[in-house]
Amino acid sequence: MKKSIFFAAGVAGMLLGTAAVDAHAADNGKLYARNERITIGIESRPNFIMLPKQGFSVAIESPYDIVFYDNRYYINRDGSWYQSKNYRGPWEFIREKHLPSKVRKYRLEEIRQFRDNEYNRSAHGNRIEQQRNDENSRRTLEQQRSDENSRRTLEQQRSDENSRRTLEQQRSDENNRRTLEQQRSDENNRRILEQQRSDETNKR
Repeated sequence: MKKSIFFAAGVAGMLLGTAAVDAHAADNGKLYARNERITIGIESRPNFIMLPKQGFSVAIESPYDIVFYDNRYYINRDGSWYQSKNYRGPWEFIREKHLPSKVRKYRLEEIRQFRDNEYNRSAHGNRIEQQRNDENSRRTLEQQRSDENSRRTLEQQRSDENSRRTLEQQRSDENNRRTLEQQRSDENNRRILEQQRSDETNKR
C-alpha cells in the first residue's frame, strides 16, 4: 500500500513538472509532499513593485506569483501558498488563513490586477519623467548652442572692432606721415626761397 502511495505521488509530480520525493529527503530542487516544503529554481532575485495602497510588493516580469512583505517571500503555486525567508527557498507550505492579513484579504487575481495597474501607472510615470528629462536636455542643448552663438558673435564683434581700430590707426599714421612729409617739403621750399633771396641780395 505504501509503495502504491509513493508511486501515485511520483506520477502526480511528473504531471506537475516536478518529481515527487520522500518528505525527509534533502533539498535538491524537487517538490516535497504537500504541507511540507518545495524548492523552486529561482536563480536571481525577481524585480518587485511596491503596491502603496496594499502595503506589500509583488514580483514583476516573473513566471511566479511572489509577494514580498515584512522580509518574507510568499509564493502561490497551483492555488497553494508557500513562504520563505529567501527567494531561493526552501519554501514552506502555509495555510491561507495564516498569511499576513494584508496579503490574505485579497484574492490572487486581485493581487495580479493591482500589480499590473501599478506597473502600468509606474511605466506611464516613467515615460512622462523621461519626456521631461528629454525636454530639459533639449532646452539645455539649445541654450548651450545659443550661448555658443552669442560667444562667437561677441568675439566677431570684438575682432571687427579691433580691425576697425587697426585700420583707423593705420589711416592716422598715414596722415601723420603725409603731414610730416608736407612739413619737410614746406621747410625745404622755405629754405630754398630764403637762399634765393639771399643770393639776389648779394648780386645787388
